[in-house]
Amino acid sequence: MKLTDKRFWIYEIATALCMSAFSLTVYSYSIFCILLILLSNALAVAIGLIWPKNIGVLYTWLGIWGAAIGAYLVDVTLMVKFNMTIHEPYPLIVVQIYLLPCFILVSGVLCFAGWIIMNKTYKRTAFKAIFTALLSIIGAIGAAANINIGKNVVPFVIFIGLAIVGCLLFHKSLKDIQGKSPVDLWKLRKAKYETWRDGKANQVSLSGNDYLYGLRQIFPFMVAGLFILSCTLFGLFSPDQSNEWKAKGLVGNVSDLYIFDDGKGIAISSLRYMNHPDTATVYLTENGGRKWDLFIELPGYGRAFNTVRINDDVYCAIQHHSAYEIETINHKGSNWWSDFKFANPPILFAHNDSLCYAANGIFYRTDRYLKEADSIGCYSLQPANKGLAVVQNHIFGFTFYQSPGGYRLYDFTADSYIADFSCKGDVSLIKSSDNTCVILTQTGREVESYLLDCPTGTMTKTEQFDFGMMEPLRSEGSVIYSIVTKRPNTDSYILYSLDAGKTWNTHSINESHIRACCIHNGYLYFYNQFMHTICRQKLEIKNL
Repeated sequence: MKLTDKRFWIYEIATALCMSAFSLTVYSYSIFCILLILLSNALAVAIGLIWPKNIGVLYTWLGIWGAAIGAYLVDVTLMVKFNMTIHEPYPLIVVQIYLLPCFILVSGVLCFAGWIIMNKTYKRTAFKAIFTALLSIIGAIGAAANINIGKNVVPFVIFIGLAIVGCLLFHKSLKDIQGKSPVDLWKLRKAKYETWRDGKANQVSLSGNDYLYGLRQIFPFMVAGLFILSCTLFGLFSPDQSNEWKAKGLVGNVSDLYIFDDGKGIAISSLRYMNHPDTATVYLTENGGRKWDLFIELPGYGRAFNTVRINDDVYCAIQHHSAYEIETINHKGSNWWSDFKFANPPILFAHNDSLCYAANGIFYRTDRYLKEADSIGCYSLQPANKGLAVVQNHIFGFTFYQSPGGYRLYDFTADSYIADFSCKGDVSLIKSSDNTCVILTQTGREVESYLLDCPTGTMTKTEQFDFGMMEPLRSEGSVIYSIVTKRPNTDSYILYSLDAGKTWNTHSINESHIRACCIHNGYLYFYNQFMHTICRQKLEIKNL
C-alpha cells in the first residue's frame, strides 16, 4: 500500500487503534504511556502495510502481527527504563508472564480478522460493510470489558468511539441499499477484490435486498444491545468489585499501608524518576483507600523502613542523604520529626505504647513528638534488624554471627544467648504476651514457628509450614501475622495467630508480591502493586 492510498489510512488507523486497546487498558495512567503505545502500534502497522511489495496478503498480516508484538515489548521496556507508569519495575516485568501471551492472542485474532477482510471480501462495498461492522462489534465488546475489568477512561473512550464510528460508517457503506433488488451480499464471490498494489479500483455497483435494508436501519440498536449483553456477561464472570477499588491519587512504590476506624488510612510510598531526586511521600485517605491525598512530599529522602504502628500513630525511619531520621505520622493529618539524626539505620520497636529504638549502642524510649529520648539499656553486640521485644524488663532480639553464618537469639539486658537458638535462614521476632515472644524462622522451603518463654528462656516449637519465603512479623490488636509464599512469583498467604502464637492459620490472598498490607476489624487490606488497587478480604478472625 502507498501513503496516498485511502485504504492504507483506513487499515492504518483502525488496526493501530485495535492493537493499542489492549495495552491502553493496562497502561493508560500516564499521557506519555498513551502516546508511546499509540505511536509504536501505528509504526508497527505502517511498516507491515508498506514494507511488502510482492508478497501475499497472508504474509502481510503476519508481518503486522510480528511488528505489533515487537512494539509491545519495546513499550514495556521503555516504561520500565524511564519509570513511565505507576507500576514498579519488578511487578511490571513479572506480570508479563500473563499479559504477553494474552496480547499475542488478541493481536493474532485482530490480524486474522484483517487478513479475512483484505483477502476474502471482493468488492469495495462489501469490504466497507464487513469492516465497519467488525469495528462496531469490537468497540462494543471492548467498552463493556473495560467497564467491568479495566475501569480506565481512555481505553473506554477509544472503544466507544470505535463502536459509534463503526455504526456511522456501516450505515454510510450501505447507502445505495433501497430494499428493492433481491441481491445477496455474500454472493459476490466471483468478483475479484480491488487490488491496492496497482492503485486501481475495480468498483462494481451494488444493490441490496430487504434484509440488508433492514440491517442498515437496526444495526445501531444491535450494537447497543451487544454492549449491554457484554456488560452483563463480564459482570457475571468478573470478581466481586465491592472488595476491590482503584487507589486514586496513590502513586509510587507503596511500602506500607494502614487502615484505621471510619475509613481513614495512611500509605507510605517512594518515587524514583529520571533527573529528579528520590522522593519519600505520605498519603492520607478518609474513605477506606478509594481516594488518596498527598500529605507529605520529601525530595531527597529515600524509602521509609522499619515502620511501627502504635495506636493512631505510625513511626518510620527515613534516610536523608547519609543520615537517618525518624518521623511520626498521624492519620488525622499531623506529623512530627526527630531532632536527632543517626549515622546508621535505627531499629524501631514498640514497648508499652511508646516508641523505642536501638542506635549507637543504646536502647532509647522516646515520646510521641520525638523530642525527648531516655535510655532503657545498652548493648555490646549489634542487634539484627529482625525484631526487638521488651519482656519482663529484658530486651530480646537477634544478633548476626559470621561463622557458620546466621542469627542467634540474644538477651541484650543479660548480655547472654538464649537456649543456644540459631538459624541460618531468615528470622523474625515479636512480643506476643507479657511473658512470651513469637519467632518465625525460614530455612530452605520451610517456615517454623517457636514460642519463647522469656522468664525461663525455654523455646517451644509450635508448628511447621511448607513456605519458602516470609515477611517480618507484625501485630494488629490481638492478631499476629506475616505474609508468606511458597516460591517467588506465586500466590501469597497470610499466616496469622489469634492466641499469642500458640496456634496458626493460613489464608490465601490469591495475589503475588504483596508488600503493603494491614489487618483491621477482621479484614485484610493490601495494595496490589500492578493493578493499582486496594483489596479487602474477610478473615475468619474472632475476638478482635
